[in-house]
Amino acid sequence: MTSSPRSHWYLAATVVAWTLIAWGGRIGLLTGAESWATWLRIGGSLLVGIIAAASLVVPWLRPAMRPVLLVFAAWSVVIWSRSLYVNWTGSGSLAFKLVHTVLGVGFFAIAWWATSTAASGDAIAGPDEGNGRQQGDGEPAGLSEGQS
Repeated sequence: MTSSPRSHWYLAATVVAWTLIAWGGRIGLLTGAESWATWLRIGGSLLVGIIAAASLVVPWLRPAMRPVLLVFAAWSVVIWSRSLYVNWTGSGSLAFKLVHTVLGVGFFAIAWWATSTAASGDAIAGPDEGNGRQQGDGEPAGLSEGQS
């Protein structure tokens, strides 16, 4: 399965949107944060999400797309697995737990999509390879003179 450049844009838009939904409102928490863990969790998640989206759509970042998407997927799974554990074992309200569950499940789905895109093979190819143009003499590969 290969993914098209259009699906790269869809994935990038989804990563940016979901990252901003989950972490954008928490930027204010950084001003009063005394723990480096808070900075790492919130700032790191925003940074990893933006870099992952950029690797999908910025041509000169495309060679790094596969490892960046894998880092994004791993980061998301670790952060949200921890978050779900802490929230469901803590004393927060059911609504708080459910909201975090929806956010976590969304990130798990996006991580799967990012991993699938990284594994598809075209994450290695340059942005302009293929382009639907025929190569060589215009005949499909494997056909020689006299074969049709």
